[in-house]
Amino acid sequence: MTRARMVRRAVGCVLTAAIVGTAAWFFGMDTPHAVGLGFVVFALGAVLSLLGEQAEVTWPVPSPQPRPGARRDVVQLGWSLGARGGRVSPEAVRRLRGLAAEVLDRHGVQLDDPASQPEVVRLLGEETAVLLRKGSAAAPRPKEFAAALARLEAIAAAWSPTGTTAADLTGAA
Repeated sequence: MTRARMVRRAVGCVLTAAIVGTAAWFFGMDTPHAVGLGFVVFALGAVLSLLGEQAEVTWPVPSPQPRPGARRDVVQLGWSLGARGGRVSPEAVRRLRGLAAEVLDRHGVQLDDPASQPEVVRLLGEETAVLLRKGSAAAPRPKEFAAALARLEAIAAAWSPTGTTAADLTGAA
């Protein structure tokens, strides 16, 4: 704050205090109390003029970082299952598609590869394969979604790191 600005504010505080004290004395307040009121107004004005120049002292609150599997993630997934008309939302289908791609990749089958489509249909079944096909805007009913999820779970449970292939799983389908 510049010196001229400080002097201007101090003069403003003194004048305001003198005017308030004089007005209080004029309207019937005794002299010691009118002078005291003037000093209180001066002190209040001085403190408020100093507060106006202070920088913001609040710290920004950081946004919470999402953790996979956290409570919010589970709630968000639960809410994403329900959509209008008794259908599963597109977000839930996208998540199911990502899960299917991961499970099938463990068996050496690519979900999006056109050459692998017969193998995908054999592993997942025709309905699930159509549901998970890229570009399909399918909105399944919760029952169909649960069946696809159960099928993926069965495929994932049958997977063993010792070398189970997709051909080994077709007999379990």
